Amino acid sequence: MTRPRLGRFLLYLGLFLIWVEALLVDASHGIFRSDAFAERVTTSLGNPDVSGYLAEKITDAVIAERPNLVAVRPIIVSATGSLVQSEPFRAVARRALETAHASVFSKGSEQVLLAVPDVGVLLRNALGASPQLAAKIPDQLGTAVARMEKSRAGAVLARLRTLWIRVRWLTRVLIFVGPLVLLAGIMLMPDRRRGLVRAGIGLIVVGLLVGLLVPVGRVVALAAVPNDPAARAALFGLWRAYFLGLFNWAATLAGTGVVLAAAGTSLYESVDPFHRLKTALDAAVHAPASRGGRALWALGLAVAGTIVLIWPTSVLSATAVMIGLLLIYAALRELFRLALERMPQAAQEETATGGHYRLGFISILAGAIIAGILVWWQPTAAPLRSAITTCNGSPVLCDRRVNEVVFPGAHNAMSNTGVAGWMFPHHQHDLAGMLDDGIRALALDIHYGIQGAERVKTDFEREGVSQEKIEKAIGPEGTAAALRIRDRIVVGAGSEHGIYFCHGFCELGAYSVVPTFKQIRDFMVSHPDEVLILIIEDYVSPEDLKKLFEDSGLMEVVDTGSVRPPWPTLRELIQANQRVIVFIESGRPGVPWLHPTLGTIQETPYTFHKPEDFACRPNRGGTDGSLFLINHWIETTPAPKPSMAAQVNAYDALLARAQQCQKERGRLPNIISVDFYDVGDLFRVVRTMNGLSGTKATMATRQPSAP
Repeated sequence: MTRPRLGRFLLYLGLFLIWVEALLVDASHGIFRSDAFAERVTTSLGNPDVSGYLAEKITDAVIAERPNLVAVRPIIVSATGSLVQSEPFRAVARRALETAHASVFSKGSEQVLLAVPDVGVLLRNALGASPQLAAKIPDQLGTAVARMEKSRAGAVLARLRTLWIRVRWLTRVLIFVGPLVLLAGIMLMPDRRRGLVRAGIGLIVVGLLVGLLVPVGRVVALAAVPNDPAARAALFGLWRAYFLGLFNWAATLAGTGVVLAAAGTSLYESVDPFHRLKTALDAAVHAPASRGGRALWALGLAVAGTIVLIWPTSVLSATAVMIGLLLIYAALRELFRLALERMPQAAQEETATGGHYRLGFISILAGAIIAGILVWWQPTAAPLRSAITTCNGSPVLCDRRVNEVVFPGAHNAMSNTGVAGWMFPHHQHDLAGMLDDGIRALALDIHYGIQGAERVKTDFEREGVSQEKIEKAIGPEGTAAALRIRDRIVVGAGSEHGIYFCHGFCELGAYSVVPTFKQIRDFMVSHPDEVLILIIEDYVSPEDLKKLFEDSGLMEVVDTGSVRPPWPTLRELIQANQRVIVFIESGRPGVPWLHPTLGTIQETPYTFHKPEDFACRPNRGGTDGSLFLINHWIETTPAPKPSMAAQVNAYDALLARAQQCQKERGRLPNIISVDFYDVGDLFRVVRTMNGLSGTKATMATRQPSAP
């Protein structure tokens, strides 16, 4: 092979390798990585065609479960359309897509189902303005978006992923090989000026070929679903969002090509890009002389006109891109010529020959630029998850670690007037209301109990706890009342044993844990940017407590990481969807994510009979814990008093104590736990302690629940 032919061969081979590199990198990130795959698909939900199609599918699932709702189908479709584009829906869809992706590529699609969970929960929230309609939406919707039964396609995908894992090193090699081969081709060309121009034009063509993959999606959608316009539009919307990153590659490659072409043609006096463009346009609008040429000319015009009619927007965009590239090319070419004019005459003549060192240096520099761009800025690097703009109500908190954030807390949160028959409540709203209002740390007591005819009887035998220990928590008056009620509770041989929220004695009030845990889970699903702390005074075994989390589905969002510094940031917990941190006061081992309170959380004393008694000295847990809890309420057992809460929860009083404890203990109070959280200024104080006092508080204004 002669040197000129070898030069041309290497030049075109380098262009081909660069094109392959662009597609391989995009495929590696967008197809074979579950997180990037899920992110690209969820991005498409912002497209009205995609969200509208999915809204119809979800509405079909709702009506399949509740046929009588067909009369209000337009309302459900409208609410679902808004829901599909919301961040809560994207969060659950993202997790579903990651699961489906793992099934496709690890299990060979023997049985793959893409179903979006928790749609019922989110749709009920979206229909909040119509409580009666929202109540009819089932919790669990069989919203199967796509199903792949046992198929060869799934097995092929799995094999492709295995093959990709073995050869993905090619992407790293081609980053260097493609530009180097292209450079070698330029250097071997007899006329390096022409080689530089060809390389530039070639890169522009490669960029256009990469970018054309996006509009090709229309053809794919038309072939895939020719008889369903809605599905076709949704498929193209998905395709466009999925491959939109290729435009970055197209712009990078075409832009580099323009630079090289401008550098090369600046050495030619005869090259006038606008004259050549005019010549090409004249040829396009005038029919050639020969009959065959006229036939091809007419056919070409017909095809071009059809493309313009079918895809006018895409044609306009492509035309604008071409005009932009041409203008940049002309400008750069003139700048290169200006630079050459400043060179000594001998240097200009040397460069103009096309075979000497200065042009060689330009070629090497151009190749280095291409390689550098591809190495240091891969245009389709793995996309990040959708931007997390707020964490626990503020963007400022997102990059703070857990031990750098103050959480508003509810002491004995399970004790509230939202529970029928509950005696001596500590709060005026149920747990769901507390979360809606902004409480982000819940202190809960969980006991074994036996269901009687009207009330629950504490199962002391199963708990192995003495009544004396309980009496210390609720006082002698509360204990006496509980024992009087206990004596009247009849428990038969077949009575149901269960696990309940109780405060000391279940006889004073009790309700099942799992339904309330489901409410907490529903809140976390609907608010994917919130982090919650649970501190459980546990009178049940860790294994039974673990089952409560699993049965309710709350386990899906539990943090299973370490509770030793450095703590994760709120953003990291939200990205990992491990947003509920659980502590147990017993510290019993057996379940790793049930973290011991003692040794992790240090606190203040909690028994104060008047405001003057408040102190910040260490209590349980000593001073070793990485989190700090302030107990802030007045003890008036057995019945807490809202009037006392109004006094001690007032802004000045509560803020003064929080700041005093921070000063004395030398650490930020991470949890401020109070009774009657909605009385006083807990949320305002927390925002001040978090440095957010300039931002309006978000707590809802609600009327007290009926006792």
